[in-house]
Amino acid sequence: MNELSRQQRKARRLVFNISVVFVFVILYIGFFRIQVAGGEKYYEISLDNSVRQLVQYPVRGTIRDINGQILVDDRPSFFVAVIPRQLTYKTIDTLARIISVDPELIREKIRGRRTYRPVYIKKDLKYAVIAELEERRLDLPGVLVEVESKRFYPEGVYSPHIFGYIGEVDKSEAEKNSDIEAGELIGKKGLEKKYDTSLRGTKGVYFVRVDAEGRDLGIINPDRNIEAISGMDLYLTLDYSFQQFAESLMVDKRGAIVALDPRNGRVIAFVSKPDYDPRLLSGKISKEVWSKLQSDTTHPLYSRGIQSVYPPGSTYKLVAVIAALQEGIITPKWTAYCPGYFKLGRKTIHCWNAKGHGNIQLREAIIKSCNVFFYQLGLKIGIETWAKYSMMFLFGQPTGIDLPNESRGLVPTYDYYIKKYGPNGWTRGNLANLAIGQGELLTTPLQMAQFAMFIANKGVVHRPHLAHYLYNKDTQKRLFFPTETNYIQGISDDVYDFIREGMKQVVAKGTGWLGSIPGIEVAGKTGTAQNPHGEDHAWFIAFAPYDDPVIALAVIVENGGGGGVVAAPIARKCMEKFFYDRLLPRTYAIKDTIRLDSLENLPPIDIEEVDRLRIGRSE
Repeated sequence: MNELSRQQRKARRLVFNISVVFVFVILYIGFFRIQVAGGEKYYEISLDNSVRQLVQYPVRGTIRDINGQILVDDRPSFFVAVIPRQLTYKTIDTLARIISVDPELIREKIRGRRTYRPVYIKKDLKYAVIAELEERRLDLPGVLVEVESKRFYPEGVYSPHIFGYIGEVDKSEAEKNSDIEAGELIGKKGLEKKYDTSLRGTKGVYFVRVDAEGRDLGIINPDRNIEAISGMDLYLTLDYSFQQFAESLMVDKRGAIVALDPRNGRVIAFVSKPDYDPRLLSGKISKEVWSKLQSDTTHPLYSRGIQSVYPPGSTYKLVAVIAALQEGIITPKWTAYCPGYFKLGRKTIHCWNAKGHGNIQLREAIIKSCNVFFYQLGLKIGIETWAKYSMMFLFGQPTGIDLPNESRGLVPTYDYYIKKYGPNGWTRGNLANLAIGQGELLTTPLQMAQFAMFIANKGVVHRPHLAHYLYNKDTQKRLFFPTETNYIQGISDDVYDFIREGMKQVVAKGTGWLGSIPGIEVAGKTGTAQNPHGEDHAWFIAFAPYDDPVIALAVIVENGGGGGVVAAPIARKCMEKFFYDRLLPRTYAIKDTIRLDSLENLPPIDIEEVDRLRIGRSE
């Protein structure tokens, strides 16, 4: 009996010991899982109850012209945010009253968020509101007043279609990009959008300890903080003084000026009018302002330089000439008769010169821009050859400029007409119209400036671009953008020489004579594009100097009338400013030459030396 009791006691002791060991093993595993394997996770959870993680927003990079002049800067702006976990109904109602918003708006923004991470409520606070919030800080647990950057434009700086604007991230944008959250500011249009990642910089994080009431007890450990990295500065190819002058030429007009450097594709001027004051969209955009801009019948939000498409009119006759000569369809001596009109079936098409040009050869037809000549030429070329050469010059596709939302334009083809009208729904009259830049053909002003660059360079074009380089303020390094170049194959120098000479004569003694500049040979082409919705559009494209081009440009004035009368003088003034006020004085001052009154007696321009001085670079 005693022996049995001893065995039972021993068995119970063994079970007890095993149970104790088992319990300690479980506890050990639990402690290991919590403190070692999951230590970081649970540490973060514990911090969430006593530590507040605050985002440090970087300073957005500036946008400057090629000389370093600040065009878009950052200035401090205050906003209010809330910690959802610490808010009460009373706090929400009080905050809503102070900042003049609907309490339901605050509740909607924090609905489903029971965290300690701040949520944006309202931006661009006035100083009186900031003062009241600070005075009642203890009565508003979970309410934060923070500072962020707001875009600032110096006096005299406009050009909204170049810079674009920044705005708050919406939910769809935040879902697509994990680096941004709803309420943050990102680029929405223009260069602000194209180079947003570089301009925006990188957010930082710092940690502060808070008590049970949410009061700030100071930074926990500076080593845990992640410093924000400021955005890079964007330097443009523009000299803004020239940009301002170009904009002044289009005041009270509708249209665009696009000027390029044919040697590298840099944008010299980019004007779209009408426009708007970029300051209207520099902070939180009010519904009233946005609605007013959108409903404006002049469409100031529309960038006419890259988004508007127009029939190019007679400026496009040059494409027909190149196609006809290169394909051997005609020779430079080919002659057509112009009585002032052209009959095609039952339809009579009139030349701009009602009296007619009589028998006229190719070069004279370019100089005088004879419509009847080009009607007949278009019929000889045919739709497929015409479309082939149009596409060779990159019409019908974006140029690739570093601005978003560029239009493609339209180059009608044989398949296009078959699809749109059917096999018997279109006639040779459609082709006759295309040859003079009318009909369904549509181009942008930038495409026409690029075309002028093509001819200036005899088939070489550099992708148009506004960005010169990015500057990293921390590393003090510059990131230059490579020049992208395209070449047209299959067009002889003889054809280009004929076209270029014809364009020079257009300005010297033809329809573009109002675009001439004393002392500088200019090559150009006028255009008057018919507009079914009103007065004709006025076009002029040009490049100069003729032998060594440093500027190629296109000007369009909507409903302006004749291109030679309206657009050519605007182009002339642009080029005068570019050459006389910018290039010549600096060249002569450097060479210590005396001041000369007569342009004809000026020494030759050293373009390479002038360019280095003009843009202030050492590449």
